[in-house]
Amino acid sequence: MRHNGERPLKPEEQEFFRGLYQNHYRALFDYAYQLGIRKEAAEDYVQDTFMAAIRHIETLREIENPRGYLNQILKNVIGYQLRSLRYALSLQKKLQDGLASRDGPGAVELPPETLFRGAVSDGELELLIRFYLEGWSQKELATELGISEEACKKRIKRAKKRLRSALEETGPPEGSAAPGGADGERGQERR
Repeated sequence: MRHNGERPLKPEEQEFFRGLYQNHYRALFDYAYQLGIRKEAAEDYVQDTFMAAIRHIETLREIENPRGYLNQILKNVIGYQLRSLRYALSLQKKLQDGLASRDGPGAVELPPETLFRGAVSDGELELLIRFYLEGWSQKELATELGISEEACKKRIKRAKKRLRSALEETGPPEGSAAPGGADGERGQERR
């Protein structure tokens, strides 16, 4: 395990982190799920919470109530995601309105980074762009992210599902196609 991307965690920090994870994962997940967050998103948010915990391992080891600290991180993660989604929805509406009025030869085609920003996290958007538009394989993405191919496959699936859900509320902007083409899917070789 790396700490702040700078150094590996010391053995006692790894042991402390394992204990945190084992003792608090379920309660954090239950909290997020009870807020009405989908199971997959709740899992992702709790994982993001523990990634932040690794970056703040020294602080966590010194405080009396690490659960409270983890809860606050989780609340921040959820709040960020909800703000991003609200922003994405308002942006989608503005883009739809703006693009709908620009038919004809002067129409502007915006890149997916602009069209879909905020509908999913920046990391998820980058993952979808690399996979669906730039042609990266799951193996290449997994290596880049330092995760297994199976974990990469799940992340792509979840990100795609989140993007699709966000777009269903507003519809894709005029002149754009959902990632993966007209039917939203990619060839069998990369599912």
